[in-house]
Amino acid sequence: MLKRGARPSSVMSVAVLAALVSTVPVPVLAQGMVLEEVMVTARKRAESLQEAPLAVTALDATALREAGVRNLADLNSLAPNIDVVEANGAAPLASVYIRGVGQRNTGENIDSGVGIYIDDIYLGRPDGALLDLNDIQSVQVLRGPQGTLFGKNTTGGALVFTTNKPVEEFEGSVGVRVGNYDRLDTEFVLNLPLTDTLWTRFSGVTRKRDGHIENLFDGKDYMDEDRQSIIWQTRWAASDDLTLDLNLNWADTDQRMRPMKCINVNDDGWQATLFNALAIGPATGRTLADFCQDSTEAGGGDPRTVISDLGGEYKAENRGASLVAEWALSPDLSLKSISGYRYTEASQNDELDHTGIPFLHRTNTVHPQGGAGESDQYSQEFQLIGSAFDDRLQYVTGLYWFEEESKGRQSISFLGPFEPAIANLFFLNLSADTQTANNDAVAAYAQLEWELTPEWRATLGLRYTDESRELKIQDLAIDPATLDLNGGPAIPVGGGLFVVQRPGFEYNPAFSFVEAGVRQRKVSNNDVTPMASIQYLIGENRVLDQGSLYLTYSEGFLSGGLSESPTGELERFEPEEVENIELGFKLDLLQRRLRLNGALFYTDYTNRQLTTLVINPEVNSPSPATINAAESTIKGFELESTWLATDNLIIGFNATITDGDIKEFMDEQITIADASVAPGPGCVRANLTLLQVDSCPNDRSGENLPRLAEQSYLLSAQYNLETAYGTFTPRLQGSWKFDMEFCFDALSCTTGLWFEDEQFELSARLGWVSPDERWVGSLFGTNLTDEDYLNGGTALVESSGTGGYAVAPPRMYGAEIQYRF
Repeated sequence: MLKRGARPSSVMSVAVLAALVSTVPVPVLAQGMVLEEVMVTARKRAESLQEAPLAVTALDATALREAGVRNLADLNSLAPNIDVVEANGAAPLASVYIRGVGQRNTGENIDSGVGIYIDDIYLGRPDGALLDLNDIQSVQVLRGPQGTLFGKNTTGGALVFTTNKPVEEFEGSVGVRVGNYDRLDTEFVLNLPLTDTLWTRFSGVTRKRDGHIENLFDGKDYMDEDRQSIIWQTRWAASDDLTLDLNLNWADTDQRMRPMKCINVNDDGWQATLFNALAIGPATGRTLADFCQDSTEAGGGDPRTVISDLGGEYKAENRGASLVAEWALSPDLSLKSISGYRYTEASQNDELDHTGIPFLHRTNTVHPQGGAGESDQYSQEFQLIGSAFDDRLQYVTGLYWFEEESKGRQSISFLGPFEPAIANLFFLNLSADTQTANNDAVAAYAQLEWELTPEWRATLGLRYTDESRELKIQDLAIDPATLDLNGGPAIPVGGGLFVVQRPGFEYNPAFSFVEAGVRQRKVSNNDVTPMASIQYLIGENRVLDQGSLYLTYSEGFLSGGLSESPTGELERFEPEEVENIELGFKLDLLQRRLRLNGALFYTDYTNRQLTTLVINPEVNSPSPATINAAESTIKGFELESTWLATDNLIIGFNATITDGDIKEFMDEQITIADASVAPGPGCVRANLTLLQVDSCPNDRSGENLPRLAEQSYLLSAQYNLETAYGTFTPRLQGSWKFDMEFCFDALSCTTGLWFEDEQFELSARLGWVSPDERWVGSLFGTNLTDEDYLNGGTALVESSGTGGYAVAPPRMYGAEIQYRF
């Protein structure tokens, strides 16, 4: 595996009326056996997908069920130019890229370029955001910068989730799903009308499955699923003009991490060279490369069999509350207030060397003084939505306020312990700190659409955003007096080495820390992000039944901040700014049995925020840092098509062709220095006890952008078969992604080892709905050909000479049944 136009006609009115109730997905059969009209709310108001001048994919509950989408990660292949995997690095948290834009760093000091929204509430942290989709009305995938209406750092796109609201009738459902790897999922929905104007709705889900990665170090299976969530909603129709929605939700995740397969790349890793001589060799008689080779050969080379001494765990708890009030001020004007709160607590233990020795661990909880990170998020938004001049003018204006406070996460990166180390000494090297972050943002925005003629429409939008970030890092160091359980002295001699009293020394894993210093800084950014669009609605003619063409210019903004650099003053990284030009088309043909939606786009990024590695000279260890790539571009073509081939057969085909180019990206590269030669121009030399290293400027312009497929395709076929025993819906789906990059540091990108030339996944599903529609069930299978394509990794090649890689989940299958009442 590992390898280098016009508004809907009267004929369509019935379909449009039905679609207004909920957002429709992959279009389904409508009256007269045509493709049903799809309604979206991507511009804060309900409108036809075919008339919305932006690239958006909409999926409702039926489509999500028929495609087997159970959480956010299952969207990976359904929408063009989206990449979602079940983990970011090793942690099983939300990792979303749209059009090659996302974020590897999940720290409190930075946000992703893809915004995730639930019922209009922005999720500031990716922890717990895999979002098991139980009682969901719709999911919309917005591609490209959404700098006006979804302006909270959405330079790449947005995922918009809408839950089902309480209704005035008693209803509910219970369901169960079983499958291989001892899968057992349960879910329920209960809707209760309390009075004529007050209704409440409960929904809950559990997801449990054994892991599919075998760790030979401890004999346990990793990358399991263990999640629970509950949503309690209450709707009060206070009057004919005023509706209030209260949403209280809770979710809990407790899973083992994703340990990776180790692979040797070269013998020039500066950190491995140092610690092979300083600690690993004296303590074990072997080298890091030897232990990495053990992992490579584990399970006969099976990529899902690993050796990891840390293994790792991931825990997250989320609690949220929102209150949405909608007030119809007049038939043409409404005011919407959205108040939100979200609490997130999360911790994880990362194995970064992917071997059976403690070469490089990063943990929040292994050490007794470690702590989970906590974030409190508050937001308030007011929207004024209206129309005028006989509906020729449609407008949305709003004010937005956001505040996030994060604290408590104590991160500890370990090298060791090793005993005995060189000269019979004890070795333990670590960097530890506690971070506190504050993020505040305010914004004002407006977007107006004017119907110039029955065929032509123009849209103008503008958003002003002011955002500030403050980061405080409390650096910690080992208290040598606490290293020996028997109370003996431990004298530091540098480089992580300690002189200890022997015999009698017994390592104390609960050693204490002392404060080594505090660093604190605050930065502010502001920006104005405009958008403009011109659209032409195509009326019915000999070729088309309806359609539209649009040309849109839009900008986006991702606030800058402070890098988590290991020592010295906190370094600032600049805001990410983006300009996007998009030419799109949306066409219905063949008597509305064929739908073709597509877009050509060109996106120019200034100061793209990327993650790099820098050296921490105090502990001789690589540390992450956020830097800017001065200029990069992404251009491409996207196509979504649906063909009602027969009255019962729907064929879907999606395709993307993209080209990402990093035009200007200056980084730093760390290499072993030749002590007899002076450092080169711009290089900084560091003395790491037994060797010296140079940190030199490195031009990484021309590299591939991470997780941007050069080509991707989706082909699906779904057939509806009505019988006396109910409706059966077999579905077959294949997806392909070609030429994706998962490298990290510069050397890993030049090796080609983290470049996947093809991802292929075949899935199938046989759905069934009983004649009275009370029972719904299915048989399903994913990755039916059991592919093991690359889908992630941790490549620290420059420092260790090794790297870790992860592959897709194996073949999974099962059955589910749901009863509705």
